[in-house]
Amino acid sequence: MKYRSRTDIFASILQSANNPKGVGITTIMYKSFLSHYQLKKYLSIMLENDLIKLEEEEHLYKITEKGLRFLQLFSNINELIDTTKEYNL
Repeated sequence: MKYRSRTDIFASILQSANNPKGVGITTIMYKSFLSHYQLKKYLSIMLENDLIKLEEEEHLYKITEKGLRFLQLFSNINELIDTTKEYNL
């Protein structure tokens, strides 16, 4: 697997949590290809910045409106920058 930036990992976590019912930490961990330790660090940052929320009683993570906006902007940026092309810089 290639190196992923923090932004790529945030997007991966948000895509994993993009379910109206919410998802558990194990589901996010496997879909995002992160260890439990790594995921806990990223989730902490994302919870602080209101990109994702935790439903305490159900122990499920859900994406917020801000998180959905992040995913949309991330997708738009990736469309603008086609990383499949080779550039001679």
